[in-house]
Amino acid sequence: MNKPVILVAEDDSLYAKVYQNKLSKEGYEVVIAGNGKEAVEKAEQLKPKLILMDLIMPVMDGFSALKKLKENQKTKGIKVVVMSNLGQDSDIQKAKDLGAEEYFVKANISIQELVEKVKVYLV
Repeated sequence: MNKPVILVAEDDSLYAKVYQNKLSKEGYEVVIAGNGKEAVEKAEQLKPKLILMDLIMPVMDGFSALKKLKENQKTKGIKVVVMSNLGQDSDIQKAKDLGAEEYFVKANISIQELVEKVKVYLV
């Protein structure tokens, strides 16, 4: 049986490793993208079930990557959950307007809570 693929778009290697380790233990295949451009390219190639998207990344930020994903026929159906330290209402609203399923401020969610949310989106 194939494991569901989760793409983690995160330039902070510590966060990326924590997400990868925890989600892998839960039975998911986790692929890391270090910037928004790489995330868009990998999403097209891999067609993940879910993308966890940071917003502040080099090369292409998460807002731009989210916009590109939702405009592309091949990737627009992929669920995207934003994980960022930007906590302002305007940032949250912008991400949701661009098509994010949900928005979490990293500092306000534990890794276990994140895993529970991921399970909901992969049902």
